[in-house]
Amino acid sequence: VLCVVVNIIVAKKKYESPLKVFQEPKDIESLFKNGKMYYVTAGTNKKGPELFPRYNLYCGVVMVKRNASAIVIKRRNLIHSKGMWTWLDANYIVTIRTDYTGRKHRQYADITSMHGMHTLVATFYLLWLEKNTCAFFYNNHTGDCEAWEFEKLHFNQMGHTVCSTLTLACGKRSYRHYVSECIGKY
Repeated sequence: VLCVVVNIIVAKKKYESPLKVFQEPKDIESLFKNGKMYYVTAGTNKKGPELFPRYNLYCGVVMVKRNASAIVIKRRNLIHSKGMWTWLDANYIVTIRTDYTGRKHRQYADITSMHGMHTLVATFYLLWLEKNTCAFFYNNHTGDCEAWEFEKLHFNQMGHTVCSTLTLACGKRSYRHYVSECIGKY
């Protein structure tokens, strides 16, 4: 499947939105269940946090908290600032919506900051879901891609799944977000 996707992109020799390449809708809401944790292992966005990107992001973790009225995610990233490694936390509200414009209806997740003006920072479409392994997202708001692993793997395996490789479908440089400093930091 990965070879087919790469061939489609390369054969056309022009950038196609990943939304056109991956047209089959996936169940994004299933990823936002209370207590779920994911590891952001690769993506085309190197800087963060989403609202004011100024730091290179490493060792990303997404934690989901859900109650009857809201879905909240907490994103943690290890950053290197002023000569030391420290955690940067940010909380976001997730709103599941439906896109009716395509051939098939497709759910997506609007990600809004919980700080200040409650700014929309991402519109995530789930493009690929590898059962019990990983998820591949396209951010229609910024044009970036991101891969989440479902389990914390051995350091050398992080960022090497199908989903991490698929970040190349965004037509941008892809970054591996796991470095040696991630070991033992959480």
